Amino acid sequence: MLPRALLWAYAVVSVAEVAATLAGSRPAVYATKPLLMLLLVAWVVADARCRSFAWPGPLRLLVVGAGFAWAGDVFLMVDGDGWFVAGIAAFAVMQACYLAAFVRVPGPGLVRAWWIAAIPYVLVWLAINVLVWPGAGSLRVPVVVYSAIAIAMALAALDLVLRVPRRLGWRVARGAGLFVASDALIALTAFGPLSASRAWDAVIMTTYVLAQAMIVTGFTRAMRD
Repeated sequence: MLPRALLWAYAVVSVAEVAATLAGSRPAVYATKPLLMLLLVAWVVADARCRSFAWPGPLRLLVVGAGFAWAGDVFLMVDGDGWFVAGIAAFAVMQACYLAAFVRVPGPGLVRAWWIAAIPYVLVWLAINVLVWPGAGSLRVPVVVYSAIAIAMALAALDLVLRVPRRLGWRVARGAGLFVASDALIALTAFGPLSASRAWDAVIMTTYVLAQAMIVTGFTRAMRD
């Protein structure tokens, strides 16, 4: 089936992208990275057509967010502070779209029912900002705002667990957590105590491709089921 083939293609391209990042091969990165989110969006479309299910509002928001993630991927491939800021802005919009998609799903919420679950997320947000504050310079406020949006998105994903099939809710929540981890590593290597290296870049990409796959497939199937 086409949806399965697209997921396999995403897996192959993801491995190739991580390998290219680790090897420092820019041509290979330029060839693979822009394909990642395109393949996931193509999978959503193909899955919808094969199973003939309607496109609820939350799923449309997710797809819009995935489009901004694609833009962020492309912008961050280009050197320069301006492109870096543009890429981060695109990902901020992506996370806002994902957040809006998650909160629009009706029903009870895990975080709302058990607010203590939010504490680790808040502590992670505080730790990241404490570590990157000295090196962020003029980007301190944008980093604080961006990281707050990321944590809010992850909390909204966790809150889904009681509103969708449990296994799919946890998949989305874990994917959102991996996305926060990926972004945290970007901040820590750009502004914080970690030294930028190909190895860290490969870890960032690994967590990123896993995060996007878990969020997109988990949420799409939750809306379908």
